[in-house]
Amino acid sequence: MMQKFYLLMNQLGNLDSKNSMEIIKLLKEYNKKYKQTIILVTHNMEIANQTGRIISIKDGIIIKDEVII
Repeated sequence: MMQKFYLLMNQLGNLDSKNSMEIIKLLKEYNKKYKQTIILVTHNMEIANQTGRIISIKDGIIIKDEVII
């Protein structure tokens, strides 16, 4: 059975930039092919900007919700 969503928490922060971008590319391909939601938690805006949507949270409150084109 396929998962409804996947949660990744800062795993990409310890990789070099080339490998981080390769993982993002694979995640985007997986998302498109299998229509799965991927929730990626990161402090790295370079990685965040590769996603389709950024939800910014401060002190447990959503302060910004933007779609990335």
